[in-house]
Amino acid sequence: MAMHRQQELQVRRGELLARSQMLRGRLAAETLPLQRTLSLADAARDRMHWLMAHPQWLAGIVAIPVLLRPRRAVSWALKLWWGWRMMGRLRGLLSLQPHRRP
Repeated sequence: MAMHRQQELQVRRGELLARSQMLRGRLAAETLPLQRTLSLADAARDRMHWLMAHPQWLAGIVAIPVLLRPRRAVSWALKLWWGWRMMGRLRGLLSLQPHRRP
């Protein structure tokens, strides 16, 4: 009796392992479209970490337009500042509105 139960458990274990392998394969196939997007996000994150570890390169990149075309750089800086302020105001306005339920 105990041997019969042990054989049943071995068969069940084999079935579960086979099903698990099949499900892993299916999951891998279904997530293929996400892999490219996630790898791009990982690469962007790695570049940001690198830039944070080497701020002199970022300073150089910002300094080039300022040195070559100071008027244009100031114009862009003012536009960016204005956009930053507008985003802050919009966030404040959106957080004050009550949440609507559909």
